[in-house]
Amino acid sequence: MRRIQFEKTADYIREIVFGLEDSLVSTLGVVTGIAVGTNDKPLVILSAFIVIFVEAVSMAAGTYLSTKSYIEVEEAQHMANQGPGPAQASFVMGFFYILGGFIPVLSYWIFPLSVAINASIILTAITLFLVGAIKSFWTKRSWVRSGIEMLVVSLAAASIGFAIGRLGNKYLNI
Repeated sequence: MRRIQFEKTADYIREIVFGLEDSLVSTLGVVTGIAVGTNDKPLVILSAFIVIFVEAVSMAAGTYLSTKSYIEVEEAQHMANQGPGPAQASFVMGFFYILGGFIPVLSYWIFPLSVAINASIILTAITLFLVGAIKSFWTKRSWVRSGIEMLVVSLAAASIGFAIGRLGNKYLNI
């Protein structure tokens, strides 16, 4: 039974990793940018909810359509689909997107804005490293290298939100 679950997770590893990573990075970038740009905690939390749910539905829809297109191409070329179906893949993508999106927001519910910004970055960084490390169970690569790769690539992308928020605060007098 455990082997079947392990193999089933491998079928959805793309959607799990993509959903978690993208939601962690997108949500962190948005909340950090809005937090440093506006210093408005309710706006940060509202924006996070909007981003999480709009992007989760968008990513799920994109996964459904792209998976369905891929299967249609396979069928047109008389190949058998080896992966998950579009409905299952889109559900997994949406679920893990929502799950990951709440990690960067947790700090804003608990702490004052001045503390929440750094706490959110740290919590998200730890989560990104863990996602990369856990992924190594299926990829059979070094868990340390996998975790560091996920952390560095993802935080580089998330830093754009911080930079734009700082620029907005400085030059737009928000």
